[in-house]
Amino acid sequence: MKRILKLCLMVLLAGMFCTVRNQASAQVSATVSYQTFYDDLSPYGEWIDYPDYGYVWRPDMDDFRPYSTGGHWVWTDEYGSMWASDYDWGWAPFHYGRWLYDEYYGWVWVPGYEWAPAWVEWRTGGDYYGWAPLGPGVSISLNFSFGRYSPPYDSWCFVPRQYILSPRVYDYCVPQYQNTTIINNTTIINNYSRTNNVFVTGPSRYEVERYTNDRITPFRLREALRPGRTQFSHNTVSVFRPEVQKTSDRSFAPRNFERYNTQNARNAFESRRDQGIVNNVEKRNGFDRRQMQNNDRIEQRSNGNGFDRRQLEQRNIEQQQRENRNVFERRQNEMRQQQEMGRQQQEQRNNVEQRQNEMRQQQEMRRQQQDQRNNFEQRQNEMRQQQEMRRQQQDQRNNFEQRQNEMKQQQEVRRQQQDQRNNFEQRQNEMRQQQEMQRQQEQQRNNFEQRQNGMRQQQEQRVQQMRQQQEQGQRMQQERQQQYNQQPQQERGNPFPQQQQQQQQQQQSQGNGGGNGRGHGRHG
Repeated sequence: MKRILKLCLMVLLAGMFCTVRNQASAQVSATVSYQTFYDDLSPYGEWIDYPDYGYVWRPDMDDFRPYSTGGHWVWTDEYGSMWASDYDWGWAPFHYGRWLYDEYYGWVWVPGYEWAPAWVEWRTGGDYYGWAPLGPGVSISLNFSFGRYSPPYDSWCFVPRQYILSPRVYDYCVPQYQNTTIINNTTIINNYSRTNNVFVTGPSRYEVERYTNDRITPFRLREALRPGRTQFSHNTVSVFRPEVQKTSDRSFAPRNFERYNTQNARNAFESRRDQGIVNNVEKRNGFDRRQMQNNDRIEQRSNGNGFDRRQLEQRNIEQQQRENRNVFERRQNEMRQQQEMGRQQQEQRNNVEQRQNEMRQQQEMRRQQQDQRNNFEQRQNEMRQQQEMRRQQQDQRNNFEQRQNEMKQQQEVRRQQQDQRNNFEQRQNEMRQQQEMQRQQEQQRNNFEQRQNGMRQQQEQRVQQMRQQQEQGQRMQQERQQQYNQQPQQERGNPFPQQQQQQQQQQQSQGNGGGNGRGHGRHG
């Protein structure tokens, strides 16, 4: 039982460790979604449900201009000029997506998926560098040319070339009313490329060094682990540049956002149009006032002479007629211009109203769809909660069953291991027995062979002894034969005199008889 509890504890600790490790790895992950934009930028501005572009973001700042206020240009070793923002939220709007200007909301940011050092267009000439944000819908392709896209004149920011890399570059920006003149005296920098699949554009390093009279020491670009403002350390610059996940999931949305106010947009458009008309009227009134002042000066000079006065009156009449004709023609031209402006304004109003109606219809459809989505999401949330409760219960059951199965598997593994050990030991014992039997058989064979060898040796010894005895007997017989042959004829009667003597001695020793073997003793 203690082993089972220890195993369960080890399994739980391993699961907790894997969970913590997965959470730690997710914290340093370099992949985010649009929801990250929605959540991280909400404290610094407001999100707007904008027509044609979805959710756009407006920073909560006065007199804000993108790529102008709150930042400066730095030169990186890999991507050239990069915008380094001083804002805590600058990691996203200046490197992803595009900017557009709305008459009512001002500058708003449209999110995007691709990271770049800066999404801007550059101009050069007349001792100035200028840049302007690229608008949404501008696709950078192989056959793209910046000459086909022309940002509004008030979107540009121009500075003298020598201050392009100044940390306070905004202090050197020229007033906007000079932009038109500078634009006419500058050309577009149309060099762009992709380095490591990153969009790169701007003036060349050699050109910047030539105009600033200073050698550029590039910054090494490093990736920060969390969102925030651009950080500098020695010769490195750190920015948070995660990969934005491309998905069609419509569940991503800001928690708080504002509906696009069409009436405010219309009022802003009409206010700007009326401001233009007032400026034209003031210019025309100033011209009339200057004409009246010239006539008064002419009359004052001609009061001393009657003839001259009549000539002057005649000239005045002719001048008045010419002025009347000019005024009439001017009024006709103004009327035509006003009619043309009225027609254009009417067309614009009609277009605006048509777009407004379309937007209202779209908004109404979106509202209905949103209501349907909300109802559907509410039901889905309820179902998710129920499913979550069921899932949790099922997870608990699954976890319990999984632990049980793991314990069973572990027990089965132990049993199998024990069986394997037993089988292994049994096979070892059998092998030992077989080896012992083989050893004994080998020993028996060795003993048998040893005995066989001993017997062979004995037989060989016996055979040798018999051979020796035979040889000895043969030698003795040969010797006797030789001795017998050497004895005289008398002695040859008994070929074995020695044996006869020995037998006689034995008989004498056994009894008291004579030499013929008969004794005097009693014989029973």
